[in-house]
Formats: sequence, structure tokens, C-alpha cells
Amino acid sequence: MRNITNSITRPAGLLALSTLLMAGIAPAHAEITEDYTFRLANVLSPSDVTAFGIDKFAELAEEKSDGKITIEVFHGGQLGSGVETFEAVKNGHIDFAADSFANLASITPAFEVFHFPFLFESRDQLLNAMGSDAVQAEVNAELEPVNLEWFATFEIGGPREVGTSKKKIETADDLAGMKFRASRSPLEIASHESWGAAGVTVDWPETPEAVRLGMVDGLTVPYASFYSAKFHEGNLINYILDLNFQNYASVLVVNREKYEALPDEVRDVLEEAAAEAQTWHVDFVSDYITKNIEAMKAEGVEIYALPGDEYAKVRDMTVESVWPQFVGKEGMSQEKIDLIKQEAGPVGDGGWGYTR
Repeated sequence: MRNITNSITRPAGLLALSTLLMAGIAPAHAEITEDYTFRLANVLSPSDVTAFGIDKFAELAEEKSDGKITIEVFHGGQLGSGVETFEAVKNGHIDFAADSFANLASITPAFEVFHFPFLFESRDQLLNAMGSDAVQAEVNAELEPVNLEWFATFEIGGPREVGTSKKKIETADDLAGMKFRASRSPLEIASHESWGAAGVTVDWPETPEAVRLGMVDGLTVPYASFYSAKFHEGNLINYILDLNFQNYASVLVVNREKYEALPDEVRDVLEEAAAEAQTWHVDFVSDYITKNIEAMKAEGVEIYALPGDEYAKVRDMTVESVWPQFVGKEGMSQEKIDLIKQEAGPVGDGGWGYTR
């Protein structure tokens, strides 16, 4: 199967293809003569920031194929949880699935390296690393045994922040003893534990109810996820600590074997549509998250940062506890980390693409 980010001539690699599309140059591809319908499961809600990118992908695929390709998108966990839909793609029952790569951890550790706390210091670094041909080739080699292919990436809305219902976290010590909702990522749970807190695994669709019932004291997700799941309503979350401690993204995966069996002209259109949708989504995300933050503040959610010394305490105790536990494990070699850091490049302006 072709890696969509490494086939420079047919079509161009993701970065090169995006450059062509931005210049208004559409790669040529053969006419599609049959109709194709694909099912795409997205566990996040239709209003989530990722959903806009996925919908754009579906729209562009239909447009570029002159209506020959239809992608039926099922948002909001209609076809199951992230783990269930990733498994369904792996087994060939669904064509595409999208969710946080954190929820791929029970299938493959290939993406877990991106979850190292405080690995990236800016959005520039995250986008550079996730869009790197070399990094994607490394990950896809690790996905091959589970018959998956990394097809596209959509930002989930910044790094993880810390949202709490009743207790405002004002020092590093305030985190101790708390219970936070966690994905299935061992690195997220380990980060919680490094603070003296507990990570309680709850699938995303059940998370608002877990917070409402007090099963957890809060959760650690990006701003856009707090907003799309309406945690700012009904006093579910009243405080959001701007900690930026861990990054993740929504990855769209496809069944490797089934995708390879498609005609070249179909794959060309799907890849072109995905590249263009990702480029569009990068610009969309910044304004969208800024508006999310403004709306949550208007509802009374306090969004704040720790003093510099307390932030440093949280950062240091997290890195010193979590990194030694995982460096060298499957999918998390030091060589892979070094490659990601190299491809991430400089910090740049240090921002995350939105205004707080």
C-alpha cells in the first residue's frame, strides 16, 4: 500500500501535495467509472473541532470524484467507542475510523510516543512532527502488523489542559489526591499518577456523566474538547488550568489491505481530498478554539495559568516520573523520540495557535 505522505510522485507527499493545492494546482488523476461508498466513524461529536475537518474531507472527496465517491460520516460515537471503531477498521468492518490516538493504545503503541508529557513546546513543533514524512513512515511501519494505515491527522484543539468541577488547582501540590478521567493511554494515566492523582479510564461518550456523578473530579483534554462536549454548561467544569502538558490528535486510520485493493484513481482522489482538508483545518482550528475559550469564559468558567515556579514543579515532576517509565518500551524507543524532536524543529513563537 502507498503511504500517503511518502508517495512523492503519485500523488505528491502530504507537504508537497498541500503546496500544490494551495497554489491552485490539482494533481491529475484518471476518471472514476464506478460508484464507491465508504463509512467513516468519528467518536467525537458533530460540533467537535475534528468533525469540521472530517466533514471537509468527505465533501472534497465527493466533489473531486464528480459524485462517484460518497463518504458516510457517523459522528458522536454512533458506531461505537474509539477502541471499538478502531478495532472494526482493523478487522475490515468499517472503512475509516477517527479518534484520539490515545485510544489506539490498546491496539498498538505506535502513536504513544507523541503522548510523552511536555514533549512539544508549541503548535509549530507538533504540526512539524505529525506532518513529517519520516515520522509517518516510522509509525506506519509499526501499524502494518495490525493492518492499519495512518491516513490523515486532524488537530483535536491544542494540548491537554486540566479541568476541574469544584477545586481550583493553584499549586503543584493541589493535584494530589484528585481523580481525573483518563483515556486508555498509559502515558496519560502515568502523568496523573506523577501528580499524586489517579487516572480513571472512562470512554469519551460516558465522560460528562462521570463528571456529573462525581466519579471523577475533572478531566485533562484540550479546550475544544471541553467546549464540544459542553462541560462549560451546568457547572460540570468551572476551572480550566492552562497547563499544556500533553499533546494528542485525532488520527484517521484505514484498513491497509482493503485500501490497497482500491483502484489507483480512487486512492488518488481520497488522498488529494485528505491533504486539502488537513491544510484547510489548520487555518480553521485557531479561530475556532479562540471562540470556544471566549464562550466558556462567558459561561463563567475560569481559565488561568499557574505561577512560573509552580508550573515548573508540575513539569519537572511529570517528566522525571513518566519519561523513565516508558522510554525504550515498544513504539517508544529513544531513536524514535530523537527523530520526532529533530523533525519538530524550533519552538517558534511558543504559542498554540489560539488566544486565551
